[in-house]
Amino acid sequence: MIYIITFCLSVLLILLSENLKRTKYNTENESSNYKYGNYICKLLNIIALLIPIMLATLRNETVGIDVYTYMKPLYLCAIESKGLTDFFSIIKNNSQLVYMDVGYALVAFIACKIFNSLQGLFFVNEILCILPLYFGIKNLNLYLKKISVNYTVPVWLGMLIYYCCFYNNSLNQVRQIIACGILFFAFTLFLNKHYISTFFLFAFSCSLHISSIIFIFILLLYFVSKSKYNLLRIVLAVALIVFLFFSIEIFYLLMKILNYFNLIPDKYYGEIFDVEYGDRDINLSWLFLGIIALFVTGVYYYRNRNNFFARFLFFISLTFNSLFNISSYFISFGRLQLYFLVYFPVILPCAEAALEGIIVEKRLVSNLIIISSVMLFWIVSVYLLDYTGTIPYKFMF
Repeated sequence: MIYIITFCLSVLLILLSENLKRTKYNTENESSNYKYGNYICKLLNIIALLIPIMLATLRNETVGIDVYTYMKPLYLCAIESKGLTDFFSIIKNNSQLVYMDVGYALVAFIACKIFNSLQGLFFVNEILCILPLYFGIKNLNLYLKKISVNYTVPVWLGMLIYYCCFYNNSLNQVRQIIACGILFFAFTLFLNKHYISTFFLFAFSCSLHISSIIFIFILLLYFVSKSKYNLLRIVLAVALIVFLFFSIEIFYLLMKILNYFNLIPDKYYGEIFDVEYGDRDINLSWLFLGIIALFVTGVYYYRNRNNFFARFLFFISLTFNSLFNISSYFISFGRLQLYFLVYFPVILPCAEAALEGIIVEKRLVSNLIIISSVMLFWIVSVYLLDYTGTIPYKFMF
């Protein structure tokens, strides 16, 4: 499979870059070797990230359902338009794009005007998906080092988890995957006290997809995790468990309140109020990954009860699982789970710290467990079920 080959090549180059930093060619004692080794590492990382970006760029327009839903229509509008004002005027008269979010429309306009091709839009899309996650992991490791937390995320492993969980989505659910990546990056900036940048990225994400508002809840999880009040954390955990069982009733109550104040966007009104209960559709592959995440973070938190970051990861996993009941009825709530799933490249690598001395003794074994899990997830969820509409892959030529 071309996807697996791409994932492996990208990850191997990142791993090679990480290992090169530890060699004698990258020591501060030999300045020339240090600079040379540093350039090689950067080049390897650039190539590693370009491989999946170019695979997305060179794909046929039949790969990804939303290409025809809004990407190609936006491209045609951009090419037809004489300027930005004209572009938005054309969009308003296009039935396919009448509800298009302003942020992504602007991204599409700029990309199409620069590259003058649909593949140019694919290229920009994938850059906005992959780079925020990559640099977000880097930022997170810097933060964990500052607060002396005995935990770091191997970048190669984090990226492999991301590829298996998100790459095929990024060829289809583009707006939301961009929003997920940018909000993850914004959170890592927030941790490093870059509050203005965090705010602007949050605002941009909301302009891409309104569901980005969930970022406020993620910050709440962080503050509760960091709080000195144990009762507050117990209340939050109980609330999430209650939501797991009564999410449908809670959801309808909140929607009725919002509807009373006319705060429900028109494009979501019918989906919320005109939907009848049918057969439940639980994404078992996501549930499989969610249970693993909850187990790993639960053990990690239990073994590091004074580590607030371990608590935060546990609450992220608990929230992801608590959304399954309502997402089995409303597909859109499965989209909300993506904002928590994007933390799995950080969550799953903590298996090493969680399982050491209990189930496994060596890092290699714990990494193999996680790699096997996410590969199995990709095979079932993407390859066999093809819920992203990206199988089989076809090149543009």
